[in-house]
Amino acid sequence: MGADPPLNENSTRDERTAATESIADLSKLVGAPARPVTEVRLLRDGADTFSAMFELIGAARSEVLFENFIFSGDDTGRRFADVLAAATRRGLDVRVLYDPVGTMMVSGGSISSVLIQLGVETRAFSPPSWFDPRTWGRIRYRNHRKTLTVDGEASIVGGLCISNKWAPTHQGGEGWRDTALLVRGPVAADVKQTFEAMWAHPDGRDAPVAPEAGDGLSPPAALVVVDRPGVQQVAELYASMADRSRRSLDITHAYLVLQKSAHATFCAAARRGVSVRMLLPGRNNHPLAGAAARHGYESLLQAGVEIWEWNGAMIHAKTAVMDGELTLVGSSNLDPISTHRNYELNLLVADSHTGARMQEMFEYDLTTATRIDLATWRQRPGWQRLAESTGALFGSSL
Repeated sequence: MGADPPLNENSTRDERTAATESIADLSKLVGAPARPVTEVRLLRDGADTFSAMFELIGAARSEVLFENFIFSGDDTGRRFADVLAAATRRGLDVRVLYDPVGTMMVSGGSISSVLIQLGVETRAFSPPSWFDPRTWGRIRYRNHRKTLTVDGEASIVGGLCISNKWAPTHQGGEGWRDTALLVRGPVAADVKQTFEAMWAHPDGRDAPVAPEAGDGLSPPAALVVVDRPGVQQVAELYASMADRSRRSLDITHAYLVLQKSAHATFCAAARRGVSVRMLLPGRNNHPLAGAAARHGYESLLQAGVEIWEWNGAMIHAKTAVMDGELTLVGSSNLDPISTHRNYELNLLVADSHTGARMQEMFEYDLTTATRIDLATWRQRPGWQRLAESTGALFGSSL
């Protein structure tokens, strides 16, 4: 999927009214203002996203703010280090905030020492230390956000980390499936504000939950949805989107370990005739999370939810599109780790053109996925049921 054209201004009056009402209500729910956007570009996988990031950094005039859960020292990380270092040499304010625990989860080690050697101002989020017991309790709470903001005017938000896992296969990467959004306009200043809050409070404890309040407005518009441990704003947002959906709700998630209330909300939407479709990994890089997700399949299928499993490399995206009008893209998984332990950031966009593009991409993804049939699912072997129960037990204890 290539770059999107500028926003379509030809939405119907009904679509605009519904989207306006929805984003106004959801803005109140998450305590964040809707802001104008002058461009929304849908970015598919590392090929689109990394290229867009390099382009933004290369064109930056004054400031580059970069934040990611994983910043690996592999080939992909070194490419980013070189681009960020070049921006630093141009005299820009370049700052990188990364999570050291997240970075340990991939091969290649951390790029932080290279960044520091290259003169890039680099900060680790809440780094643990064997020699400081005060850090031990905070190791469970991680900065899972993935954002880039340039000059306070353009931002990229999504689910991609900086690692070869997300790099295209033709560049030696693993080609993980993921999604991000590039937005331009005043909403980028809100992404910048959330970065500054985390930069000023690198253990996250005093960082504000959301940008300062502002005036609501009609689509095309976007708002920043931030979350921190225990607040569960994103889980509430998903539930609200399910409740207000009229026609469709398409969800793509890597780790769908639903709490009972969220599970019930999705089932209720399907029972009242909403087309609820979920695209999940066929082979999960965290097998326990995959088993826990499958534990809930049967009741979702009984309610009429369509479940599809991805057949390609790991699908890592965290997205939803409601009625082709509201699009949510970001870092939040629908699992206990995201809702109870992580700092997260997402974009909610009210725009029918973006929604249509998201639906188009979802339909395309289904061509590389297998639909789960309820009758066949009920015949799965006992060892698989045991694995699912074990995964669910593990997930509920997180």
